[in-house]
Amino acid sequence: MKYVKAFKQFNKNREELRLSEFQLFAKTFCISALFIFSFVVISPGAETIPALDFSGNGPLFLSKIQMRADILQAESMLRENYVRYPILEESGVKWKAAFQRLADHLATNKNPTLTHHFQKQLIKALEFTEDGNLRTDLFLKKRHYVQRVEPKVAFYSAIRLAQDNERFRVLPTLNFADKIVNHWYIGCTTQQEVFFPILPERQSEALFMMGQQANHQLEPLNCKFENDSGEKQNILLPLLIPQAELNQANTPVYEYKSGRTPYIRWYRDGRSEERAVKQFQKLALKLRKTSTLILDVRGNKNGSFAFIEKWLKLFTRNHWKNVIVQERQTLPILKGLLNRVQWNLHQSSIRLLIGQDQLEQKRQQLEALIEHLREKGIAEKWVETKFIFNGNKNSPKWNTRLIVLTNQHCGNGCQFLAALTKQIPQGVLIGANTGPFPKNMSGPIFQLKHSRIMLSFSHRLHLNHQAKPVSPSGYLPDYWLFPPMGIGDIQRFVSKNK
Repeated sequence: MKYVKAFKQFNKNREELRLSEFQLFAKTFCISALFIFSFVVISPGAETIPALDFSGNGPLFLSKIQMRADILQAESMLRENYVRYPILEESGVKWKAAFQRLADHLATNKNPTLTHHFQKQLIKALEFTEDGNLRTDLFLKKRHYVQRVEPKVAFYSAIRLAQDNERFRVLPTLNFADKIVNHWYIGCTTQQEVFFPILPERQSEALFMMGQQANHQLEPLNCKFENDSGEKQNILLPLLIPQAELNQANTPVYEYKSGRTPYIRWYRDGRSEERAVKQFQKLALKLRKTSTLILDVRGNKNGSFAFIEKWLKLFTRNHWKNVIVQERQTLPILKGLLNRVQWNLHQSSIRLLIGQDQLEQKRQQLEALIEHLREKGIAEKWVETKFIFNGNKNSPKWNTRLIVLTNQHCGNGCQFLAALTKQIPQGVLIGANTGPFPKNMSGPIFQLKHSRIMLSFSHRLHLNHQAKPVSPSGYLPDYWLFPPMGIGDIQRFVSKNK
């Protein structure tokens, strides 16, 4: 009898638990449904904004008519909303021709085209932008396809060249190409080779690393060289990609090496109460009068401007305004940003309702801004953010020679330091290009009608201290760093080029 009673109590508790779970699910569903519904109808009298379709019920195949319509829609979206569209157009890019080539290529398909293949071809057609913020997402039959414009990286051949008037001579190197040492470079069959400037060994010397830039693995370069006797030979040069370091969360805040040229490796931000952070700040005071400083920020993807600004205020009192971000606001872009809020809601957990309050607040802000632009008849508005180092404008001239090392994993603080080297007379940037800034974490999203592909890009523009647009690949180094080059080479360069 005792066990029967316990069993009945167990069943009762289980039923209560099921009811509680059902109530929680119902509450969650209602909140989410109301939240999503708010995207469809913003407010009384406001224009209807279609919600993004995450159902995955789009077509598996597309007809030529559907693809052409979506291509025209994508072209229109970019022309009206993409901030780099007019910049590329002024540089000679023929946007209409690029989309026409895509349409003509897809028209040759005898059979209907798979939707995710169309997505891939669309991004491929936009690779000329070299903008890693351009991305497409496709939800189809419980699968999520992602395609983005992959940024170009530097591939190197390990062949070092010295410029001699208008010609390039091969320098001795520790690899298989010793048979072309001191030969003259004639040319390569691809005609796409790049001469990356590298650290010189002596003053007034111009050295280069032969290579190429691409966003995919490359075939070896087929190049011709000639000796002083006029004998020519071809050689295949394999192209390698240097590994881009990315700092982990468990790394120390910084590393310091003293010497004739002090070296600091800034790995990550830290909390103000951390002992390492306090030591880092004291180091700034200690080094204030140093003539040359090497500051290594390679792999510091999340290092903030605020953190390094505090350090710089102790290191120097000068005043700089060297990174500018302009954000474009139009009615279509703001509607695309509403889609971004819906995207963030969809990506968050429906059970935990992560950040719904913040998302709801963001949605209300965007709605209010849409109404403001509509009521005032404002077609376009630009909002500017400046990364300003507020030193003392009247402080003595800063005479420190700043050497900054970067790679593609370059956060806000790293971007500021890279930009600083382009602004001060004694600045030198070494390593690799700094990559796109700011990252497209909250840009507008638009959806193509037939394929249901979601197209997103940044509505922000990165400008340098002269208010000129910075390339999507970021700041280019004054000198590239390829293996086996390292800190020793940089210190030798500094000592010989004072």
